[in-house]
Amino acid sequence: MKKKLHKQYSVLQEVAKKVVSGDFFQMNLHSYLDEIKSTERIWVLGAGKASVEMAYQVEQYFGSDIEDGIIISPNDSHKLNRVQVFSGTHPYPYQDSVSASYELRQFAKQIPDGATVIFCLSGGASSLLCIPEDGIELDELRHCYKQLLNSGASIHEINAVRKHLSETAGGKLGKLLAGTKLTSIVLSDVPGDATDVVGSGPTVADRSTFTEAFQVLKKYGLWDETPHSIRIYLSKGMHGDVPENPKPDNNFWRNHRVEVISGASLLAQNVAHFLSEEGYNVSVDPEAYNMDLNKISKKICGDAISVLSKGSPLKKPASYVYFGESTVNVKGEGKGGRNQELALNAAISIEGQHDISLLSLATDGVDGPTDAAGAIINSETTLKARKQKLSPEDYLQDNDSYHFHEEMKTLIKTGPTGNNLMDLQITLIG
Repeated sequence: MKKKLHKQYSVLQEVAKKVVSGDFFQMNLHSYLDEIKSTERIWVLGAGKASVEMAYQVEQYFGSDIEDGIIISPNDSHKLNRVQVFSGTHPYPYQDSVSASYELRQFAKQIPDGATVIFCLSGGASSLLCIPEDGIELDELRHCYKQLLNSGASIHEINAVRKHLSETAGGKLGKLLAGTKLTSIVLSDVPGDATDVVGSGPTVADRSTFTEAFQVLKKYGLWDETPHSIRIYLSKGMHGDVPENPKPDNNFWRNHRVEVISGASLLAQNVAHFLSEEGYNVSVDPEAYNMDLNKISKKICGDAISVLSKGSPLKKPASYVYFGESTVNVKGEGKGGRNQELALNAAISIEGQHDISLLSLATDGVDGPTDAAGAIINSETTLKARKQKLSPEDYLQDNDSYHFHEEMKTLIKTGPTGNNLMDLQITLIG
């Protein structure tokens, strides 16, 4: 058993390395850029965790035809030749995000009508490209963001609120660029690839409303705890005293093209191909999941255990591959991200089951507000913890998965990957 678990660990480590290096997902924007015809100079804007890599490919394609540009990234150490890179923070906005956002917005105002503009959008832009609406203080906005991210709300629900609290979100930056020939290239990190949800859709028509934002806060018991200025602003919006975000039927979208790159499915298929070459019988879940962490963990563990009990059509050695985004209702005071918590949850569920290992990984390399990307666990992880007088359940109850995995040396630390393609889970069985 130990020999098989050791082999599984080596395979999962190799998968994590290949995800980080980009071997499983080489972003190629050329087919999208081929459609952009311009006799004028090109302007490049963007925000998100993968926006620098996207802008780099735009630079490689158009070269000296690029007039200028600004990208907002979590790391300003990246250097581009013709596009400026500003630094912002994620997952919560601080002053550097706001300062960079003012720079980008002012820059966008100066782009002449009729110009060709390419906007590179990926996940993380909700925090990186963010200016609080009138009357809302930055610390109040940040508090609301933290409430939402810890509430168990889906990304669609979270961004319905965030789109109505930032001057750059929910299509408002797109409205500012209405006179240009705008192409938004969107690297989706959300289930369903809803373009108005990715990064809170700064340049994409918004389908949500102030009323929906209010309903989300009420649904998750957050309204009474939400800062007074935010409640006032949303109330004004619901009563028509603040205009709604630009909707799809606005005429100014007629010169706007949106190209969506759905990378998570391609990534999962490439991972499956690698695992097949390693000798595993592989099944890839066909759709991105978007559900409560406990539910997706239960499904993942159930699928794995069914192979051992011969209730699955897959034969050992087997592998299941999943991709999507889970939601967590954070009630404890601990530290962790959803991938680390999913791995801990699963470790408890598969405890003592023969030859099962799991990798749960944030493909952007950053799992929640931690320096880890996720964790690798197996059916012996929690047994070893108990021998060390550690209670996995106590760590889980306190949402303190990071320190559990730190103690058990099961953390995966990759650093930012430059991609953002939803989370990835892989089980190896037998």
